[in-house]
Amino acid sequence: MKPYLAASWLGVIFAVALPLSRAEGAGKETYVWACQYQSLPLFVNNDYYGLDDAAKELNVNVEKIGPQKIDLPAFIASIEQEIVKKPAGMMVVGWDPSLGVAIDKAIDAGIPVITIDADVPNSKRLAFVGTDWYELGAEQAKAVAPFLKGKTGKAAIIGIAAADNTVLAKAGYIDTLKRLAPGITVMPNVFDSQSNASVVASTISNLIRSNADLLAVAGTDSTTGPGIATAIRETGKIGKIAGSCVDAEAEHLQGVKEGSLIAAVGQKRQFFTYYGVKMLFDYNHTPVKFTANDRANHISDIPSKVSTGFIVATKDNVDALIEAAKARSANK
Repeated sequence: MKPYLAASWLGVIFAVALPLSRAEGAGKETYVWACQYQSLPLFVNNDYYGLDDAAKELNVNVEKIGPQKIDLPAFIASIEQEIVKKPAGMMVVGWDPSLGVAIDKAIDAGIPVITIDADVPNSKRLAFVGTDWYELGAEQAKAVAPFLKGKTGKAAIIGIAAADNTVLAKAGYIDTLKRLAPGITVMPNVFDSQSNASVVASTISNLIRSNADLLAVAGTDSTTGPGIATAIRETGKIGKIAGSCVDAEAEHLQGVKEGSLIAAVGQKRQFFTYYGVKMLFDYNHTPVKFTANDRANHISDIPSKVSTGFIVATKDNVDALIEAAKARSANK
């Protein structure tokens, strides 16, 4: 049974049993999505749609909080400031393990919290909804392996080094290349993207110039694709270095179209937040119970993990994906 089938009427039945959230006085619960750099076009064009669609379907409020740049202390502070407001639930994009302290504070205050996009597995979060990042790294390696077959050289990874998702993607990339392209050695350190395409382009350009045997570059945050593509193009290495990245937005697809990227591994981001809101709503309202008081017995009645899969952009389907992106833009 899908967790939201009874959503439309269960809220009335269960409302008397739930703690009041700030919006319930107005007849609606409030669910919060917390993220750094929250106005990034990647989020606006994907995650926001999932949030708004779920809010409309369930007749709840959603709020988007967090700093407009990469600022971890400000991000943590924004989460902690929400705790006193008692939202019905929170979704946290878990870009750093240190977020666990704020997540645990929210859980201890009785607020259900799940992680979205990037996980904080050592926290008390109830669930993770998003990409299987080990498989994302493996998908990038599978895409570039034919280009690297029989060759000997190096590969590099660039992204947010401390993030749990980067660690997992790196492992998937290394393990898969070891099997499919054994002549390629992946550099041990993840280069810091600073979530800035210009920084990525500069870093990878310098890396290309100082490593004549560099044959592949993988990116693990959304800004890396455009930066990798720029570096490969401007150093004249299209067709000589296999670039790959996470996400398949217009700027990533252009890199695939011109050949500076072998593949862009798109996440099904709208599902992150769409299912995230629904899972939190279901946590509050589902009739499925395992004991007389699941919360008191530390039992969660929602799935602990939802993997949303991939859309892999390559030269074979990039034109269709570009057309689809244009159509979505025209419908805004």
